[in-house]
Amino acid sequence: MKTAKEEGVKFLMIRAGYTGTSNGISKAVDKSYKTHYKNAKDNGLGVGAYWFSRATSYKKGRSEAEFMYKYCLKGKTFEYPIAIDVEDSVYQAKSSKNGVTEAIRGFCEYLTSKGYYPIIYANSYWFKNKIDLSRLKKYDKWVANWGKSNPKTPKHGMWQFGGSTNLIRSNKIAGFVVDQDYAYKDYPSLIRGEGLNGLKKEEYTTGDYKTLTKLNVRSGPGVSYKQKLVKDLTSDGKKNCTSKNLDALAVYKKGIVFTALKIIKKDNSYWAKTPSGYVCLQLNNELYCKKV
Repeated sequence: MKTAKEEGVKFLMIRAGYTGTSNGISKAVDKSYKTHYKNAKDNGLGVGAYWFSRATSYKKGRSEAEFMYKYCLKGKTFEYPIAIDVEDSVYQAKSSKNGVTEAIRGFCEYLTSKGYYPIIYANSYWFKNKIDLSRLKKYDKWVANWGKSNPKTPKHGMWQFGGSTNLIRSNKIAGFVVDQDYAYKDYPSLIRGEGLNGLKKEEYTTGDYKTLTKLNVRSGPGVSYKQKLVKDLTSDGKKNCTSKNLDALAVYKKGIVFTALKIIKKDNSYWAKTPSGYVCLQLNNELYCKKV
């Protein structure tokens, strides 16, 4: 995971489990799921999960979601959506469009009721021919289309642009051939902002905060603003810095406490205005400070 992050990977969609081929209803947790989840979290990567479905009715789709929630999702947190993967050639390919659509509805409605952000995964052909999208407008789509350009339909939040075949870049990440995706929504902020997927809804307010890591002190609320110098800070701010050199760049120590006079939300980040300057509280799914 560390190598993947160094290569530019921001998030993973991990297979949590699958429905087997024996009868179309037996279910199992992927044997590598817990390991992949832990490694992704340990390396600061965003995490989403998917279930390989073979459901062909509302009841079966809901049953898959219930199993996934109980054995894969509960007690964990996810910055990216929870997907139902619809591409099964054993049962779903032979089912009616209504059967597949109802299975998706059952899956998504159950997860929504449990406070999760569901998304539907399928390739372009399946979205066009096997799924009634008019009945699934409320759910995001994750479309698989291994090409050079982002497909226009259906409207989607994620695009799987390559796997074993990749027309844009190498088909390998960290030396392994893997499926690769782009996300077009800021899912970490969207999901955390609503308190979904096991994540606590962030409600930043003025008051005292403790730094969880070293933090730059900037002249404004954003990484585009210049970093202040130690000599530009208040006397308390100077004491909190890693360097006593007045001409050094101002960096707060890990574990110090500062006062937020104002909270600023900007795109996918939260910033605190302090007496000495601006400090980042949260960027994407990374938390840099906590309220004390």
